[in-house]
Formats: sequence, C-alpha cells, structure tokens
Amino acid sequence: MPSRSSGPTSWARRCAGLVLVLLVPLSATGCQSASEPSASPERLSRNDAQASLASHAMPTTTKIQRVHGRLPDARRKAVRRQVGQVVDRWWDAAFLGGTYPRSSFPSAFPGFTAGAEQRAKADKALLTNQTRGPHVDSVTARHKSVSLDILATGKQARTVTAAFVLRFESSGDKAGTTTVRGRLFLVHKRGAWRIFGYDVAKGSK
Repeated sequence: MPSRSSGPTSWARRCAGLVLVLLVPLSATGCQSASEPSASPERLSRNDAQASLASHAMPTTTKIQRVHGRLPDARRKAVRRQVGQVVDRWWDAAFLGGTYPRSSFPSAFPGFTAGAEQRAKADKALLTNQTRGPHVDSVTARHKSVSLDILATGKQARTVTAAFVLRFESSGDKAGTTTVRGRLFLVHKRGAWRIFGYDVAKGSK
C-alpha cells in the first residue's frame, strides 16, 4: 500500500503478514484481523500499569492500557518490559542514536520481522531521521511514551498493539522539533517480540 502525504505529515500503513491483530480503539485504521477479541478487558492498577526504560538520558514511559483475556501479573510485566525495549531499540537506531550529521541508517529496524523490515526500508524517509540527518548536529529526546493493548489466550500474550509518541529536538541547519507517533503491531515469534506491521505519522516544525 503506498504512503500518502498531506502537508508536513506523512503516513504509512504496512502489514508484513496475516496474523491475528489486536484491535485498538483509535481513529486511524491499521492492519486488522477479521474478528475482535471477545474477552472482556482487564483494568490494571496504577502501580502495575507503567514502567520506565532508560534510553539516551530520557526514560521511556511504558504502560499497559488494556488486556484482552486473562494474563497473570508476572507475564504482564514481562510483556511491558520486553515490548518497551523493542520500541526503544528502533528509536535509538532510527532517530536518537549515532553521530550527527549523518545520512546513513543501515540498521534502522532492529526487532522487525524480515517482511516488515523489507517494507520499512521503502518508508525509510518516514521511519528514520534520514531526510533531516545530514543537516542536523545533534538530537535530544523530549518525550517518549508507549501504551500497550495486549491480546492474551491461554494465559499467554499473543499479540500487542503499541501506541507510541516520540518527540525530539534537533540542532543545526534544520533545527526544530520532530514528532513521530502511531502504532506498532507485534507478535511473539521465536522467543521474542517482533514488529510485523506499523501505522506511523511524522511531522517537524
């Protein structure tokens, strides 16, 4: 599906495989399964709902918004931690890490499935800092948050939709603030959480 652009914000919607996707009550439509989970969501306590993952001096606030199905507390915490780390690795590789100015982002998609990575490379201008990188001296994260909706069956997490917001400031010829937001779709594959689809927007000012 081709990307489309409107004004300063570009959109991309990609799915790399046909697997069961947790539907999230957001206005934008990403890759979806044919049926919604029937189990009633479980609300979490404040203490169990969020954690911080350190990255480039600014922690990422990761919380669980909803759990569809039953999932023990210990497994919820593991999913929250593991998925947060996957998102952080992508942000570090695609936006926050490395030495600027730079135009090369050769390994920008750690944690993506092979199919998702192939599609993401075609959207590199959107999913990395490639277009502004040559004109930037440094980047500084200002906001990093992730909110998870988890689909569980048999007391095991099967898929996760991660709604996220990343905001960072750039110095240099193209100084300004960039905001990347959207959703990542993840599945537990070969013992790890992997991103198989995305619905992302990016804008700078």
